[in-house]
Amino acid sequence: MQWGAGRICAVFRLLRGRIGLAEVAGGALVGLATASPEISINVTAAALGWPDLGLGTALGSNVPAIPFIITISYLSTRLNRGKAAAEYRAHPTEETEAPRSVPHVKAATSSALALPYFLILLLLAALTLPPPWAGLQPIDGAILFAAFVAYFVRVTRAGGADSASAAAISWRDVFNTALGLTAIAAGAILAVLASRRVNDSLGVSDLVGGLFITGLLCALPECIAAWGLSRRGQATSAISGAMSDGITSLTIALIPCALIGLPLTDIPLYVANLGFVALCLAFYMVSNNPRWGERLPLSKVAAYGGGYLAYLGIVFLVTRP
Repeated sequence: MQWGAGRICAVFRLLRGRIGLAEVAGGALVGLATASPEISINVTAAALGWPDLGLGTALGSNVPAIPFIITISYLSTRLNRGKAAAEYRAHPTEETEAPRSVPHVKAATSSALALPYFLILLLLAALTLPPPWAGLQPIDGAILFAAFVAYFVRVTRAGGADSASAAAISWRDVFNTALGLTAIAAGAILAVLASRRVNDSLGVSDLVGGLFITGLLCALPECIAAWGLSRRGQATSAISGAMSDGITSLTIALIPCALIGLPLTDIPLYVANLGFVALCLAFYMVSNNPRWGERLPLSKVAAYGGGYLAYLGIVFLVTRP
């Protein structure tokens, strides 16, 4: 699945340059590719009758995404400063900024991505938590799809534009995309079947297994991408891709579960996960703006890391026998 998502990401980045989308808007496009494992796992889990595994996977890839990506961006920027400076001097580009001591993320990500992400979380909670209509139903899937379309149109229009690249998309790129989709589909089937066996062996629910096993697996593509992007001074693209991945996995990826109807089996755990992601986004919107600074120093990185450790402690208390 990671290999397949990587092939699609490469083609989408080429398409982004061809269209001339800016970094923030381009992150929305790349996020579609990095969320493809979550989408395929949800389709497979729903088809095989284990929708809780799909829901857990969608949540499990969202919860660690922001803390992990920010930490990885910080480490990559710090550890690769010398190499990035040499590359920038040799091949300066408009997209790659001059190397910095800490990651620099454009404040536009707050309004273009973090705010829609936060609003979609609130929408998901409103659709799934109130007792009269708790869980996911087909109508919820239609609403989530409409929310994704509205977000995607807004971010691509409001994200600005860069000069379009002259690079053409070849038949080889189309073949790589088809090959990537095939690999993701095959990987999803294997991942769901294997996850079920692991969950049964450990004696945990599909929701918990999706959160901490399959979900972490699906969080790998954006983590791997974040290291390379931040090394080249493109932390904005790394953060944008992670947020767009999260938006896609909480809308498009949940549609298969909604179509078959999914009751919530563990509401406290579900609320804890939505609440943590919402707090991360709220802190991000407050701290990453021109007034407070668009940099990501160690103090901010430590705040996200400490928050994630606190989340793990709360989840342990919620899920222990």
